[in-house]
Amino acid sequence: MAFPYRKILCPIDFDDNSLRGLDKAVEIAHHFGAVVVLVHVVALVAQLGETGNIPAYRYKEEQKAARAKLAEIARQKLTAVEHQSVVHIGDVIGSILEAVSEFDPDVLVMATHGRTGLAHFFLGSVAEGVVRKANCPVLTIRN
Repeated sequence: MAFPYRKILCPIDFDDNSLRGLDKAVEIAHHFGAVVVLVHVVALVAQLGETGNIPAYRYKEEQKAARAKLAEIARQKLTAVEHQSVVHIGDVIGSILEAVSEFDPDVLVMATHGRTGLAHFFLGSVAEGVVRKANCPVLTIRN
């Protein structure tokens, strides 16, 4: 980890919480002159009757749409910040951790939905999984 931060990884799922997380990442990037790497994951979802590996080619249209959304967000929020974007297809937590390995950020800034109780039990927590396994500092932004 370097300080001051020079590279910030920011997973984004296009909801309002993740956009607030991006705003915080941009604020930090402005302060330190850092690069922001946006990461979106197109989650693989098994359909009824499928077993084994799900073919990633089925998700190419979703990947293309995600790239377009990331480009639009970059035009709106990242004009004054050096940035890049990447779209992964796969398990959300695993893909974010893969991006951490690939880009070696100084800090990862991500939103959390702040679910508790049964919602947390049934839906899990991407932020919690990333915090537990990431090999870099993780700043979580709660709505």
